[in-house]
Amino acid sequence: MQIRFTIETKFGSFSDALYFDDDHTFTEAEVEAMKQERLTNWLAVIEAPPTEETEATRAITDAIAAAIKAAEESVIGEEV
Repeated sequence: MQIRFTIETKFGSFSDALYFDDDHTFTEAEVEAMKQERLTNWLAVIEAPPTEETEATRAITDAIAAAIKAAEESVIGEEV
């Protein structure tokens, strides 16, 4: 069984689906709690991306820029 749902947020529509066996025993309240948990997890990613990824991305970008600069300086030194 598939239960599709869409919830409107300030970021637009959030759509997802829950999958259960046909003979599941979840109550309507439990299903609603699962939907809310999915929404909460999505909003957490949208509103506060992990700082580790941002810092890692910045470090990689800096390393690439330094490597390009070193390569350019090496080529300029060879041309003289």
